Amino acid sequence: MSNNLTNMAFDPANIHWQKMGSYTGFGYYLLNVDVEARVIDLLFNFEANQKCFYHRHHQPCSALVLHGEQHIWEPTVGGEHNHQVRPTGHFAVAAGGETHIEGGGPEGCIVYQNIRAKDDLVYSILNDDLSTKLDVSIHDFFTAFEKQAA
Repeated sequence: MSNNLTNMAFDPANIHWQKMGSYTGFGYYLLNVDVEARVIDLLFNFEANQKCFYHRHHQPCSALVLHGEQHIWEPTVGGEHNHQVRPTGHFAVAAGGETHIEGGGPEGCIVYQNIRAKDDLVYSILNDDLSTKLDVSIHDFFTAFEKQAA
């Protein structure tokens, strides 16, 4: 491995993080949205000990933790949660259909995510009872990508 990689610096202060509606504690930045190829590349930035909302991934995706710890809370049938901690450098692949809440650990968390959609529906934002609050399509991501670039 090259010694140059050990000196590589990633400064999240240089990124203009986008808010998702009125939600607080995290932001995102779209790196690429290719509607024709159905590929989305993005970063998530979670503040220390903050988390997002319940959501369901409808498409295959992969994630790489770039900084801090990514925390995942998956609901169980009994109303409890399975809690997983992914440290910096952890790479995960998911087939789609996963429902959970994500968040950052004590230092916060930055995650790179790649989505390879088979159809238009990418995420569903869920209510606390896991019913659908809002569906988010690849076209919604593209609209946000254009707005972010403006």
